[in-house]
Amino acid sequence: MNIQTEHRPPNTGPTPYDEVYYPGHVYGLTHPNHLATIAAVYGMQSAPVEHCRVLELGCGVGGNLLPMAFQYPSSEFVGVDLSGVTIERGQRNIATLGLSNIKLLHCDIMNVDAGFGEFDYILAHGVYSWVPPAVREKMMMIFKQNLAPRGVCYVSYNAHPFSHLRDMVRDMMRYHTRRLTGMKEKVGQARAILKFLSDGSKANSVHGAVMRDQYNRVLKSPDELLFHDDLDDGAEAFLLHEVAEDASRHGLQYLGDADFSRRYLAGYSEEVRATLQRFPESEFMARDQYQDFIDGNGFRRTLLCHDSISLSRQVDLDFVTRFHLLSTTNPVDPDACVTDDSAMEFENQDGSRVTVTNPLLKAAHLCLGRAWPRALSFDELLDGARALLGDRRPDGDQKVLTEAMFILACSGEVSFLLSRPFLLKEATEHPQASLLARRQAQTGPLVTNLLHQTVQLEDDRTRDFLQLLDGARTIDQITAEMTEKFGPTIRIDQKDNAGQPAEPLLLSTRESVQRSLAMVGKLGLLVA
Repeated sequence: MNIQTEHRPPNTGPTPYDEVYYPGHVYGLTHPNHLATIAAVYGMQSAPVEHCRVLELGCGVGGNLLPMAFQYPSSEFVGVDLSGVTIERGQRNIATLGLSNIKLLHCDIMNVDAGFGEFDYILAHGVYSWVPPAVREKMMMIFKQNLAPRGVCYVSYNAHPFSHLRDMVRDMMRYHTRRLTGMKEKVGQARAILKFLSDGSKANSVHGAVMRDQYNRVLKSPDELLFHDDLDDGAEAFLLHEVAEDASRHGLQYLGDADFSRRYLAGYSEEVRATLQRFPESEFMARDQYQDFIDGNGFRRTLLCHDSISLSRQVDLDFVTRFHLLSTTNPVDPDACVTDDSAMEFENQDGSRVTVTNPLLKAAHLCLGRAWPRALSFDELLDGARALLGDRRPDGDQKVLTEAMFILACSGEVSFLLSRPFLLKEATEHPQASLLARRQAQTGPLVTNLLHQTVQLEDDRTRDFLQLLDGARTIDQITAEMTEKFGPTIRIDQKDNAGQPAEPLLLSTRESVQRSLAMVGKLGLLVA
């Protein structure tokens, strides 16, 4: 990786991010596999995620970029950030994992130039709204200058119309805390004044409803997020069309929203659906802008590409047959009959439910849930569903499954990816968890799985268990070490369907190990 500017120091001094650490997270919609998938839906052929170059502007500690580099060793990853403290921390994490395909550079965005080369994917999450106009202009120049001909750019920002309400309470909090400097005091006083103002507003007024809604939002925000995002003096929100028009001036075009499910219009009234569907392909961005007005959208995840790319906005019914499908769906009643037309209810990880009566579709939901976190091709899903029904093969099966998966993919109930993720669901005799997750588990309960998701480990015992899954130990050896540390039986706390404490489960250590291995596999932490 030859980047001429990698040792060029920024001209500025310490940043607020040096003083108040901003936790590094993964953002699933920024993953190159996801970006390539959305591009493919609209007729683009982007670089394969297994062999690509990725640049992230404002990478922080590398919490988003490092897991990608870990997963795809034949691809190259570069991150730049103005905070030297976070870059140093990220570089230590890279060294711990022994990765050679990623560089985090202490570098001003203004210093990114042609010497960095071309990138297939450029990411800028949580930067565009929080930098001065000159830096936003430079970001657009980078998107054009450093984006490969078939590249995809992701840029997120605070959006109107919802941000008008957010900005209202930001003004109030910033005024009240204008003379404070310490993060804890500033954040504490911001929440305190907003509580006072929301409590004092009239309960039956529009203003009062907005104030209470905003107070609840602020109350739930982590301290660091509130400090850097809401209390930042320079934060600015935009309408989608403003960003798209700015991109157009630089020779870029609006590819779409990173969240494909926003295209799904089933939740709107018939009149709204009919109106939005009348927009021609040439006004795709305008359609999305009006949808933002209807939704009151407040945060945008916009994808851009070069304006020379010819895009197709027509999404055919059978587009799902070209991708790998994933879903966490599981039957609410495992004993429900699959082979008849009786209703069978399935629940996803997010708590959403769907009722299915068609036997083929019930079998398909079972296949997806049992395969998770592995992705299935459409043909694998069709064959698996048929097998559950005694290998029946009616002529209409493919059409029925295609139509159902089209709706579920468009609504976000089923995820779809161009490239199959590298992971293993079931444990081998020498089970191995992701080295990245094992390192993360040493310092906290939040780890990154191989689907670029943050998952939370149940307790300290699970964190200890994960350290033993290094690929060198057998299941018997793991059981022996867990027995030595925790004893011959392990108590598992449980909750009932209402979330209330239930009778604890007492398991032998071997049973507990088998149970934990199954859980780690379902979390997407086992590597092949």
